[in-house]
Amino acid sequence: MLQDAAEMFVFLAVELSLLFIVISAGVSLIRQKVPDHKIQQMMGARKGKGYLLASLLGAVTPFCSCSTVPMLRGLLSAKAGFGPTLTFLFVSPLLNPIIVGLIWVTFGWKVTLLYAIIAAGVSVLASIVLDLLGFERHIVDHKNSASSGCTTKCDDSEASVKRTVKNEQNVSACCSSISSE
Repeated sequence: MLQDAAEMFVFLAVELSLLFIVISAGVSLIRQKVPDHKIQQMMGARKGKGYLLASLLGAVTPFCSCSTVPMLRGLLSAKAGFGPTLTFLFVSPLLNPIIVGLIWVTFGWKVTLLYAIIAAGVSVLASIVLDLLGFERHIVDHKNSASSGCTTKCDDSEASVKRTVKNEQNVSACCSSISSE
């Protein structure tokens, strides 16, 4: 029994690692070939076409961290619309091909169609609401953010790395201390 578990662990670790690497490479290749402005144009922030495209992309992407995370990171890096990006994130687990296939076999095409319409509709609605509420401000851009590691010493050179948050307080990158100037 322990040997079976170990074999399954090794099999899944290799399979998922390869899947993650292949999908990450694919997303990187797409990002190199398709300019960011094209992605922004197709998946614009408040355009209905972007939400529809994100729903379709989420539906054909098998839901697992190996596919969804690299795709999501690629969309965020390309500055695709926040609402459509969230739609992709929400639709991916709800309408992945395996789930849709299981519902079809178990309940038939009518229930599957109803499920797909409701799942996509709720995902789009939730994405629009979160976009309108300004949840995009909670996305961290790792390329432009300061180091989050704390040091034992916080001198003026380290404290000078600051970013401004919405309420106009300065947040120091050094030890996450808050100061106002």
